[in-house]
Amino acid sequence: MNHRILLAIVITASAFHSPSLIAGQVSAPPHVTNDTLTVARATWDTGWFQTEVFRLLAQDMGYTVAPAQTMTAEAFYRSAADGSVDFWVNGWFPLHQSLINKHNSENQLTAVGYEVRRGALQGYLVDMESARQLDVESLEQLRDPDIARRFDTDGNGKADLIGCNVDWSCHARINEHIAELDLEETVEQISGDYNPLSRDAIEQWENGQPLLLYTWTPNWTLGEIIPGEDVEWLHVPVEGPAEISNLKGSAKSPITLGYDLNDIRVVANRTFIEDHPDLKILFENLSIPLEDIQEQNAEMASGGGSLDQIREQAREWIRNHKQELTEALTNAGLENPFTGTGRAGMIETSASGVADGRRIRVVTQQVDPLVQYSDREYSGFSIDVFKGIADEIGLDYTIYSVNSIAKMLDDVRRGEADIATAALGITSDREESFDFSHPYYKTGLQILVPADSGSISRIPRAILSIIFSPEVVTIFLFFFGVLLISAHIIWYAERDRDDDFPNDYWKGIGISIWWAAVTVTTVGYGDKTPKGVPGRVFGLIWIFAGYFAFSYFTATITSTVTLQEINSNIQSVDDLYGKKVATVRNSAAEYFLVDNGINAATYTTFDQTVEALRSGDAAAVVYDAPVLQHYASESGYGNVKVTGAIFQQQSYGFALPKGSPLRKEINLGYLKLVENGEFAQYKNRWFGK
Repeated sequence: MNHRILLAIVITASAFHSPSLIAGQVSAPPHVTNDTLTVARATWDTGWFQTEVFRLLAQDMGYTVAPAQTMTAEAFYRSAADGSVDFWVNGWFPLHQSLINKHNSENQLTAVGYEVRRGALQGYLVDMESARQLDVESLEQLRDPDIARRFDTDGNGKADLIGCNVDWSCHARINEHIAELDLEETVEQISGDYNPLSRDAIEQWENGQPLLLYTWTPNWTLGEIIPGEDVEWLHVPVEGPAEISNLKGSAKSPITLGYDLNDIRVVANRTFIEDHPDLKILFENLSIPLEDIQEQNAEMASGGGSLDQIREQAREWIRNHKQELTEALTNAGLENPFTGTGRAGMIETSASGVADGRRIRVVTQQVDPLVQYSDREYSGFSIDVFKGIADEIGLDYTIYSVNSIAKMLDDVRRGEADIATAALGITSDREESFDFSHPYYKTGLQILVPADSGSISRIPRAILSIIFSPEVVTIFLFFFGVLLISAHIIWYAERDRDDDFPNDYWKGIGISIWWAAVTVTTVGYGDKTPKGVPGRVFGLIWIFAGYFAFSYFTATITSTVTLQEINSNIQSVDDLYGKKVATVRNSAAEYFLVDNGINAATYTTFDQTVEALRSGDAAAVVYDAPVLQHYASESGYGNVKVTGAIFQQQSYGFALPKGSPLRKEINLGYLKLVENGEFAQYKNRWFGK
């Protein structure tokens, strides 16, 4: 059984109030038709993956499962208590215990199972290099001005602690820690938009800068910075939170992080659970390893964040663990758990209208060069276009970002945001659920290649790359090893029979190596020849081996040269066939390459695809045209170039709720930008002429 899935098999029959369970088995409903499950999910999208895992498993058990409704914690506990929602999988305890107490006057709420047991952490991380150099293991040590100064990025003498959004509860708690530990003179919380702030901080750390960051688990940040390897948890010596022993990535044990350690659990309406003992068994026996959640969160944050992609990630996780889970549920008394034929119904909700007054909320997602976040300000092509429209029509607005396209669209659907903008393509599926503005940018996919692709200047580098290619180096090392073995064999066979192979080891081996080399290459100078029968037999074998060895070596060199030549001239999609093409995982580019039978090497981030191109692991990069164009004109200038026409075209637009009165105004503002020339200026600024 896979050790990464934690399946607790502690079930008592009496707890279910079910005659069939008391008898020994509970059968999953094979054909549920009138029992649609209503599921909620949290407003934090780092918990959506788990929601989809539970939804899909319930569907496989035969239930019709409605798409999850996004709710705040307060709204969920109130709705679950009155029975309008069946369950969610985003309960944090003891954090949410007060909400259960508040809404559970009639004992209609119950927490079931342990999705993540004592794994939901909150705390402060410091980069490992700083921790070791300064011997830092506690947050209170930043009271020392010399230590705090290391983390000062704005020159005011205070350590910059990347903290929470102002309207999050953790923002106040961080300030409480700063006050309790008397750190007001040496530490300040940097507040803004958490996702871009933390991403910028991590990127700066990757470039050699110190890191001081608040985070929690599960969260995408810990998929990029690993406690114990890259960063270290800081001890927070305050009263209240329990101590934690043997926490990976902490210098102290036990350690206090300043926050309670939480379990993540399913919370359900009690009547619903009593009526569905098969689901209770599922809830009690399914746990998802924290590292799996963090891995998915990191993938989501780096581009794999559409709702379809999150569901596919959940399906993949289920495929990898279905056998173990089936065995566990069967042992717990659930007969044939996943033989249902139910099918999730698609229930869509929409919101219309704008926020009170003229101050609207704009949700976005970072994607260079369309959306950037620097110095606590948003910029980028899409942002500049929106700001220009807002100025034209007199809109007051705030902008915030999320990790995924799915979360961005969900916020618009629920009315949490009034407009969404980023690399947001207008599709028929999205048009069914949203109103889109006029397309403000028509783009598609394009190809990125080395700047000297196809030029004569590539020849010296191509020759060197062939000589030092892994294939050629491996063959050479193997050939040399066999040569040494052969030299020892002929020396041992001839040393007592032939003066040409002296008894002295070092002198004899040197001559034997010479003989083995000229013989296997069929040069055969004849100055050294074996005299004994064993030596002559081995020499004959060695001569024949030379024909095969050199044929293979020549074929490898030829194929490598041919591949280098093929890879050196890419100008269109037709030239991609037969080559290794890098792209971002779960992107439109990956789908295009796979659908067209082109060899796609997928990477988590765009930067990784560029590194593959630079190292020669890929012949080209295929990705969104504006991203490639911006990179070629900025960071990659002189080293790479965009080639060929744009293909697989798509149009970017602003997404609004169905029936939004803002749509007409946004379109009007956009047309004014085009007419007065400002739109062309934005386009030239970010993509060049």
